[in-house]
Amino acid sequence: MWGTTWRQRLRLAPLYLALLAAERLPAAVPHRRAAEDAARPSGLTVVIPERDTPELLSGTLAALAAALARVDLPRQVIVVVNGAASGRYAELRQRHGDVVFLHSDQPLGFGGAIERGLEHATHDWTYLLNSDMRLDVDALATLLPWRADDVFAVGSQIFQTSADGRREETGFVDWYVDGSGIRAFHAPPRHDAAACPALCAGGGAALFRTDLLLRYVRAARCYDPFYWEDADWGVCAWREGLRVLFCPDSQAHHLHRATTSRFYAADELERIVERNRLLFDARHAASGDTPAELMARICALPYPSQRELASTAIAAAVLRQRRRAKRARAPLLPQRLLAREQRGIVLAGASYACRLRAATGDGPRRPCVLFVTPFAVYPPRHGGARRVAELLRCLRVAYDIVLISDEAGLYDARSLAPMDGLYAVHLVERGRVDRDDAPGLAAQMRAHCHRQLTAALAEAIDRYRPQLVQVEHFELAELVRQRQPGQRWVLGLHDAVRPEDFAAAGEADAFATGTLAAYDAVTVCSAEDAALTAHRRVVVVPNGSAVPLAGYRPSGSTGLLFVGPFRYAPNLDGLGRFLREAWPAIRSAHPDVTLTALGGDEATAIVAADPLLRQQGVTVLRHREDVPELLRAAALSINPLTGIRGSAVKLVESLSAGRVCVSTDDGARGFGGERFAALVTVADVGAMAAPIIALLADDARRHALEEPDERLAAWQWERCAERQRSLYDGLLPPQSDAP
Repeated sequence: MWGTTWRQRLRLAPLYLALLAAERLPAAVPHRRAAEDAARPSGLTVVIPERDTPELLSGTLAALAAALARVDLPRQVIVVVNGAASGRYAELRQRHGDVVFLHSDQPLGFGGAIERGLEHATHDWTYLLNSDMRLDVDALATLLPWRADDVFAVGSQIFQTSADGRREETGFVDWYVDGSGIRAFHAPPRHDAAACPALCAGGGAALFRTDLLLRYVRAARCYDPFYWEDADWGVCAWREGLRVLFCPDSQAHHLHRATTSRFYAADELERIVERNRLLFDARHAASGDTPAELMARICALPYPSQRELASTAIAAAVLRQRRRAKRARAPLLPQRLLAREQRGIVLAGASYACRLRAATGDGPRRPCVLFVTPFAVYPPRHGGARRVAELLRCLRVAYDIVLISDEAGLYDARSLAPMDGLYAVHLVERGRVDRDDAPGLAAQMRAHCHRQLTAALAEAIDRYRPQLVQVEHFELAELVRQRQPGQRWVLGLHDAVRPEDFAAAGEADAFATGTLAAYDAVTVCSAEDAALTAHRRVVVVPNGSAVPLAGYRPSGSTGLLFVGPFRYAPNLDGLGRFLREAWPAIRSAHPDVTLTALGGDEATAIVAADPLLRQQGVTVLRHREDVPELLRAAALSINPLTGIRGSAVKLVESLSAGRVCVSTDDGARGFGGERFAALVTVADVGAMAAPIIALLADDARRHALEEPDERLAAWQWERCAERQRSLYDGLLPPQSDAP
């Protein structure tokens, strides 16, 4: 039973009864489109809701004027000033005499301001533009050609970056379901289309059919004062048989929440967003939750949100919209990051940003390759995940890739778009297990080949009939016991395995003669690792870089960068040694030098416990998605690792970005023999101080070394993946003969 008290249940009873009635009553007839837009002449109206930011509005209007100059259409610009003194806009009115200024002393909210502007619109298409948004000069000209009879809206690409370097807002909106219900997110734009379908077009930079938008806006005033109403418009349009498009060539730049953050505290903003998220779910049955499950979520909201959702008007609107949703054509369904009891998460559908081939059926079936990893791949949080993610990006064009991944709890909205083009994805979580204190690799393998993972592998083999299985990392090597007749199996060793890594000689022998020998081939990251691997077919697939070699800019700062998630112990150990053995001398010679370390998601707790990481000049950041930009902002990078195998992705990324990397000989494993000018190697961590001091003091010398070597093209991920594809093609029968 939802609710904790009878008072709470009584207060929210209208909403609950509306949800129940929508489940039990016949579906409502979807809205029939009349001859909308027929009464308005062809042209373009721009509506700008504005609240007390005339300085921002001035820049927005200037950029808009430049964009309108590229458009050969009748036009109208309307600014809806609300909740601000009219006199603050006198200068703008005088400067922009062709702009219509509407005024309200009272704040209207986002939907109210748009409704006021649309009531004065004279043209059949309206571009909604936030007052803190700057259009590129071609933003409108590239958008308008996508108008069509079956199109409701076309969204622009939005550029806005969050504090962790991630693009927080893009304009390409999709949705998914997790344990908290429905979620909407901005996905990275795809590069394979000029325009593509999207869940909705954001109300801050998008083109809409005027009369249809006005109807949707009026129906969505329940979201006042802001947020989630544009998602409501988009879903309503899809259900009426209209398309919503995203046009990445039309671009705008956003100062995020520049207006709302001035008038609402951060906790109040988040309260409204969460309330409206659940209201959207109630209206559209988006998550698939039962009425009781949805009411339980609503009962957990703060009291003001519960009170706002308790009105009979809200309940009536939910009933009407939810009944329409039962019969209407649905938009693409959200991906579901929800576990199926003990079977983990299975993704095999197609949403707007994450189109899995099992659902889309795009093209003929190709050879099926099943990848199994012991860690979360998306977003890549460390070098091993980066390697797998980039190889999958390249290999998916030739194979139907099924991914089985552990660490399901680390997958979120950021994970979905990178999965686009895979065949299917299965995610598992080990959960709580009995601690195994036995030393050596055999104990690690037992822990990682857990019941949930082996069950997911068995299910995937039966369901997809893969011709080749690629197992990533030695920890999962024992999975080869599940090999089926006719399959090829490849083990990807990120680090070579030696007999001394095992606790007992018998374990090492069993691994070499039983486990490793059962694989058809083994891939390694470096020639050094190949020399350590005793197998009949060893292929070097080096670690690579996705950083473009073009666009080199000379370094100009005094900052050092270390990219090394602390979950990999050699990264944390190496950084600690660098701060003890090399950093004091570097700071003495260059007092203004700084060191930025990317320590991953575990960094905060580790830094709090270690004063060495909190000293002056040292900044430790969590996971970042803008590593190429951070590299370009640095003078050089460091790689103070010792005693490692495999090779370092961070090193080749630094060289590709045009930055010298000062590394230990051990850290340069896989690259030391190439004699890249930008790779400066020394015997140990303490010896790193001298070349760093010299390079910081001599810009000309540093610039002469750092410009990317043409030979680095062979370490772009596409070239690295060619080696793996060549291996697969040699193992698999010709496609025409494949089962």
